[in-house]
Amino acid sequence: MGGSDAKDYPLEYFGAAALAAAINYPLWRASALAQSGFAVPEMVLAGQRLPPSLAPYVFAFGPPYKGLMATVAGMTWARAAIFWGSDAGKAWLKQYDQCPDVVATLFPPLAVSTAVQCINMPLVRATITIQNPSSTLPTVPAALRHIVQHHGLPALWHGTSAGILSE
Repeated sequence: MGGSDAKDYPLEYFGAAALAAAINYPLWRASALAQSGFAVPEMVLAGQRLPPSLAPYVFAFGPPYKGLMATVAGMTWARAAIFWGSDAGKAWLKQYDQCPDVVATLFPPLAVSTAVQCINMPLVRATITIQNPSSTLPTVPAALRHIVQHHGLPALWHGTSAGILSE
């Protein structure tokens, strides 16, 4: 992109984000399983029982791939928005002589990633919910309805503050 504006390359940002999201889906799934404390069924590979610490990783790479499209789509738009928005925001702020470089560099990614986290959290909650191997929820919309019915509308944003702080 050497010297050009981010606004000239939105498809490149989106394409790179989509590729990263697709490649990282199994690792995201393993992380969701492990961090949520979901019980993964005992797994046997080549006649050997896998240690419980490895089972979530092996399980994550195999079917069923519940929520795959929603997860990858959510990761894609989020990454593209953060990277593109950070670069475009920096370029926009740099046009003002009184804006310090540190502000132009730090503010756009903080602002964009916070907004993305708030917008994406219901999707994140739903996709993680259906990763539970014991879940009978078949789809992301079903998980969204389940969360709202059992925990209320604000539950869709449970964990947002931790997500923002982790960015």
